[in-house]
Amino acid sequence: MSSGNVSLIRRVNLIFRFSYTLPFFMASLCGSLFAYLFYEPPLHIVILMPLVVLLLAVFVNFSNDYFDHRSGVDKIRFLEKEELGKAMDSELLKKIYWEGNPFDDGLVTDRQGKMIMLFLVIVSVLLAIPIVMHGGLIVIIFGAAGFFLSYFYTAPPLDLGARGLGEIDVALSFFMLVFCSFYVATVDASSMFEFALGTFDREIFVLALIIGTLVGLMRLTDSMSGQEAHIERGEKSVAVRFGLDGAVKTAKIFIVFAYVMCAVMFLFDPVYALLFLTLPFMMKAWKIMSLKDDNWRMRCPPFFFGTAFLTEILFIVSVSIKLFFDIGPLF
Repeated sequence: MSSGNVSLIRRVNLIFRFSYTLPFFMASLCGSLFAYLFYEPPLHIVILMPLVVLLLAVFVNFSNDYFDHRSGVDKIRFLEKEELGKAMDSELLKKIYWEGNPFDDGLVTDRQGKMIMLFLVIVSVLLAIPIVMHGGLIVIIFGAAGFFLSYFYTAPPLDLGARGLGEIDVALSFFMLVFCSFYVATVDASSMFEFALGTFDREIFVLALIIGTLVGLMRLTDSMSGQEAHIERGEKSVAVRFGLDGAVKTAKIFIVFAYVMCAVMFLFDPVYALLFLTLPFMMKAWKIMSLKDDNWRMRCPPFFFGTAFLTEILFIVSVSIKLFFDIGPLF
């Protein structure tokens, strides 16, 4: 893709991949909104947390592209971009997944990338100050853990994604986005130096497990699509360590786990039956992984992306209904 043939708006979207950041934003929104509806935290905290997460999500994806550009893995992976694009079932999916690395495509330089990453961190920290003042030391602890997981996902010297820990990193990160957003909202520290505890809620905890599992599965299947590039670069993803067949078996185990957790949510409140509306996506992905037709590795990740994103939306719809029609648990 030539940078000279791209409009400004399109260029910005290609560089920051805003569509890919939506699950991050929605994960935090699920936790903070649940807290707001049922525990009444300050409104500005509920607004600021998803906003900070959105900025950090842009940083995570952007830094990931930067370090994958420096390592050369994306250049290898996208050599056959046209073939990858043909594997997608719609133009929308192509725009989300198969546009390539903006550094490799000449849309942004290494120097510009460093400046952008610094800017994103500074703005995120400034917006996070009121959250720290509200939640105290627990926010700093969660924030430090989140930054560690996001930055060292691809950054040296740890490069967790290349050491077979990428799936765990992503799953844990999204679990934290959901649960910690809720937990921090329910903290009421008297100062930013106080270690105050928030509220534990079993419903948001189980939802966090579901979202973490689904997004971890997206990372697992996405790594399968780049198997040759990972092997060539000496990276040890789960798919490389256990082979494609082993990775598929692992994915299916965690698909079952995710829907067992959806059943647990249903026991909490029948309104959560809406979460099972994502089953057609998973059945399609399961079939693709089982048949292993042409381009099957490229066709799977969007279904997990769609399932995770739709689950977040359905949860928000569910809790909204739950607020106005309190059906109550089955048992």
